[in-house]
Amino acid sequence: MKQISLAALILFVGIVLFPGNAHAQSAGVPTTGWVEPIECPIEVPESVAVECGALNVPENYEDPASPTINLPYILLHSNNPEPLPDPLIYTDGGPGWSSLDSIWGFVNSPILAERNVIVFEQRGNKYAHPSLVCDGSFFWEAAPGNTPCLDSIKAKGVDIAQYNTANIVRDIIALRQALDYEAWNLYGTSFSTSLMLLVMEADPPSVRSVILRSVKPPSETTFDHQADSGLRAIEQMFTDCRADQACSEAYPNLESQFFELVRDLNLSPVKVEVKGADEDETIQLEIDGHTFLDWVVIDNLYRPAFPPFGTAYIPLLIDEVSNGNLAPLETIAKRYWNGSVGESQWSLGLLMAINCQQDLPAAGASRPAADLAASEQLDGFARNANQEKICAAWELPALSPAGAEYVRSDIPALVLAGSYDPVTPPVWSKTTAEQLPNSTYVEFPAQGHNVTINNPCAQKLQADFLHNPAKKLDINCVQGETKPSFILPNELFIAPGLASSGDDISIGNPQGNPWIEALALFSIMLMIVSLIGLFVLAIMRLVRGRRIGAGLSKSAVVAWILAVLLILSALSLPILVTRFNAEYQNANLIHFALGPDRNFIPAVILAWISPAIGLLFVALASLTMWAWLSHRWPLGIRLMTSLVVLATLTMIFLGLRWGLFTILL
Repeated sequence: MKQISLAALILFVGIVLFPGNAHAQSAGVPTTGWVEPIECPIEVPESVAVECGALNVPENYEDPASPTINLPYILLHSNNPEPLPDPLIYTDGGPGWSSLDSIWGFVNSPILAERNVIVFEQRGNKYAHPSLVCDGSFFWEAAPGNTPCLDSIKAKGVDIAQYNTANIVRDIIALRQALDYEAWNLYGTSFSTSLMLLVMEADPPSVRSVILRSVKPPSETTFDHQADSGLRAIEQMFTDCRADQACSEAYPNLESQFFELVRDLNLSPVKVEVKGADEDETIQLEIDGHTFLDWVVIDNLYRPAFPPFGTAYIPLLIDEVSNGNLAPLETIAKRYWNGSVGESQWSLGLLMAINCQQDLPAAGASRPAADLAASEQLDGFARNANQEKICAAWELPALSPAGAEYVRSDIPALVLAGSYDPVTPPVWSKTTAEQLPNSTYVEFPAQGHNVTINNPCAQKLQADFLHNPAKKLDINCVQGETKPSFILPNELFIAPGLASSGDDISIGNPQGNPWIEALALFSIMLMIVSLIGLFVLAIMRLVRGRRIGAGLSKSAVVAWILAVLLILSALSLPILVTRFNAEYQNANLIHFALGPDRNFIPAVILAWISPAIGLLFVALASLTMWAWLSHRWPLGIRLMTSLVVLATLTMIFLGLRWGLFTILL
């Protein structure tokens, strides 16, 4: 009797202190995790009530003695004083993309009008403990023995085999149990759609509804259909350009230009020098046709196919590079390199842990015929070929596939896809929806992988669906969505050199060139001194009771005027270039690399003032040289105009370096 009483007492205490665990045990689902409040790991909105917490679970679910890992989540409270009891749980894709910053996408969402939203950081991601984030520069050179990322992970004592899809699914279920929710709504995008589909299978009574965006079915891998999916999206761009009269007239040979460009770059890659992680280290990158496909084309197809997004600029980029303008590629390569060095939002360790242990072993022994044909058409392209080399170097053990087939469930689902998606083709989303009889499938004709970007219709459909998943969804708003459209050559100043100006002069930023910065500062100071000197000479003549030009030859007066105009014009050049960098630093990378819009006033001024500086410089330099040779003009004026010419030399050099004198052309 005493043993029974003691057991009852322990059970009573457990129910009182840990109600979430008691509920889960009563439902017959084992629990392993607990939550605790934490300081928010990122900046959070002030307009919404927010709670930050962390789920604590074992790294290895099969070994209770394994280390405990800490997985943050952020709970956004509904602005409804009586929110519905079933929140929305969201986690991001990748694998390896941090989820927490996604809270900002929900702050003004109509979803918060009814229910809370939970954003959950997957194990191994940036804000999880431990994190598998590492310096991404290893991604550029996959070779045997080149394993700095893996080595840094092992140094933390991490059991990398535990960072897989199955365990992340268990983490999501453990979070629901620990927070004591009887039911909730799932939201997954890209890789995390696999997670949510598997949660539907593993914990169906708890799932009220599910939103799946850009579906990657558990049975599909990262390594099959990679060329086929990319080519399909690229050909969608060609089709839409041909259907648009202005686009087809501007780029009549776009498709042939594109395939020839890929082959030409593979034969003769563009070489770009960049700074390594060590400031004294210089690394030479090669941009071949496959790199062009991977970064420039396919990465931009993640976003919508209309301005201001990158896809809208791809036809112009293809045309420019095909005609010999390689500068935009150099700018794009440098920006990609700078983004890959050091830590970022992307946990490349988690990406490789899942892809090397699960996706690569699950990929077909031989790639599907459609993918081989697409790869041949793209001159041997395979999007994740570098990852295959990295996996060979990492030598991780193979795990069981995440799923063997498409998930079948009666749970209500909303499935969203974009026609331009280059990595999870719409057919995956459509086939997934066909296995979910209570689902609605919606495909957006101008959207890429990130379907909801600049897409009010998708936002509305999500809120309407969550309000009543059982009701037939009205999808007519799709008809009013922005259609695909592309930037034409006459809409931009083609000035790729402008993008490099920020690398040359970036005061206080390590990426700046210290020699050019010092030269520019010296030149500016010299021009200011010269301008002051010219005004002092003018004031001295006035003080002496003489007109400024009295007693001077016409050539001296002209030189005086030219000097003042040249100084003012030259000083405006760095100001205008700085305005460009400030305005376009957050623009999409292709737009930044090509040049500013023709209606951007600082660029218009720059386009006209740059050749004016050149003409003024030639005129003043010629006059000053003539004056010294013929001993004309007072000595003070000759000295001042000489200083102006000398000071302006740096601006002429920078103007030539950045291609400013030919912007109008």
